[in-house]
Amino acid sequence: QLSISDIQHVDQTLINPSDYFPSSKMDSGEMFKTLMNFVETVKTQPLKTLLEQIFSDEDIAVAFKTAPAAKGFHHSYIGGLLEHTLSVIQLLEKTSAHYSEVNRDLIIAGGMLHDIGKIKELSFSKMIDYTDEGRLIGHITLGLEIVNEKMALIEDFPEQLAMELRHIIISHHGVLEYGSPKRPKTLEALIVNFIDDLDAKVNAFQIFIESSTDNESDWTPFHRLLERFIYKG
Repeated sequence: QLSISDIQHVDQTLINPSDYFPSSKMDSGEMFKTLMNFVETVKTQPLKTLLEQIFSDEDIAVAFKTAPAAKGFHHSYIGGLLEHTLSVIQLLEKTSAHYSEVNRDLIIAGGMLHDIGKIKELSFSKMIDYTDEGRLIGHITLGLEIVNEKMALIEDFPEQLAMELRHIIISHHGVLEYGSPKRPKTLEALIVNFIDDLDAKVNAFQIFIESSTDNESDWTPFHRLLERFIYKG
């Protein structure tokens, strides 16, 4: 039973979603600052200009700092998209140092932008759910639209570079069954696909282990999406 003695309408812009939803344990401001520091390390000028244009867009930046990375599988909390993206970039930096023949700037840019469409795919103002755009179009296509729009504003953006960056975005789910229009066909796309998948699944393991409240068992309940029990140790 709920008794209400007083009620008033609150402007939506004054509501902080992190007050009502699970949120990243990391500070969004610090994470975004680290993300922008990575932009500064990109030496390929067209890619650097593209990243600056995208993340200096206030509407994109605010949404990117707030959005979850998914509705339920991984990083499904406020700030989850930024946390996931930053983790992916940090892993890509290490991977590019190991495989010297890989285009480092391209995979860093691809890592930053691979999930950019999730700011439109997911709604997180009243509850975390899919938007109409998210259900009908999906974040891969939505992300490609954002990148294409900003890329068109850059004079003489190299066609080959644009094609390879677009390929990373549309192939980052790896296989057709997981929603990728294309499978990875470049080294950079392959690496982004596997690093993205790694970070998502590690987080899914961690969150599920933390949420398992049965302290008498060393095992979690059965994870429906991962199709396994997970050993807590």
